[in-house]
Amino acid sequence: MPHHISLLLFLFLLSLTASSQSFDRKLEKMASDLAEKLDEKEKDKVAIWSFLPDDGKENPLGALLTEDFSIHLAYYANTFSVVDRSQLKTVLKEHQLSDDGYIDEKTAKQLGKFSAADAIVVGTYTILRTGIKLRVKVLDTETALQVAGISGNLPMTPDIARKLGRL
Repeated sequence: MPHHISLLLFLFLLSLTASSQSFDRKLEKMASDLAEKLDEKEKDKVAIWSFLPDDGKENPLGALLTEDFSIHLAYYANTFSVVDRSQLKTVLKEHQLSDDGYIDEKTAKQLGKFSAADAIVVGTYTILRTGIKLRVKVLDTETALQVAGISGNLPMTPDIARKLGRL
């Protein structure tokens, strides 16, 4: 009997690790795919705007998605560089801008001017019962037109559920 409990506990812990790795792998794959698309767009420098839930209300998941996506995007970038998030926040603060909320055409152009970025990566997500629907777009800073994008589903892991206060 104790061996059965140990085996069940081991399998449970293994499944938790696998789901967390699956979340990270899927987010990394989305960033890799977007980097490939951006490599074809002849952009030299991109900035990452804060990823927001579709209701626009900040929550701890947004910071995690934004930071991890930024790291993965920079890793897979071949023909462009990614503005460091802390450097971007400094530039925004100096020019009395904020990366909270949705980005409009005027802000996109200002950000491009102040940070020398050719494009801005923006993201929205929807928290579902069993996962997170993530949508990422790349906006040209001159025109604010979308030049690339990707969407995908990320699994709801116990760690993410805890971060959202669901556990």
